[in-house]
Amino acid sequence: MTLSLTIDEFHHDVSTWKSNIALIKDEVIFIERLISSYVFEPRTPNLFEKLEQYKSKIGTINESLGTVQMVLKKHDAEISGMLECDTVACDSFFTEKHILVKKQYREFITIYNTVKQEIFTYCGSILKSNKKSRES
Repeated sequence: MTLSLTIDEFHHDVSTWKSNIALIKDEVIFIERLISSYVFEPRTPNLFEKLEQYKSKIGTINESLGTVQMVLKKHDAEISGMLECDTVACDSFFTEKHILVKKQYREFITIYNTVKQEIFTYCGSILKSNKKSRES
């Protein structure tokens, strides 16, 4: 494999990650709106407390999201420096850096997906039912 292919692969990875992060950013906006809305059954025990917990978790996700975006942007810019590499040690440095960025990205995705699933499961179970509203 030539260095230019490696650079292209690294750029492709980062481009894919940045695209996924942009989608997550939109999802987080939706989740924030969802948990701040009035579409939940008001008689649900501990509803306010649970929604406040989720707001806090989404706040933490937002902070992590910003960090991951900065890491990806910086890493993407650094990849171009691989063109100047003329040693195996230099190539190895960029490869190791890429692996670390990939690990950080994956850890964020895992945490985000866990929180998102928890919120959607809870919120889906307590949404007001239009059918019930019409029958009352």
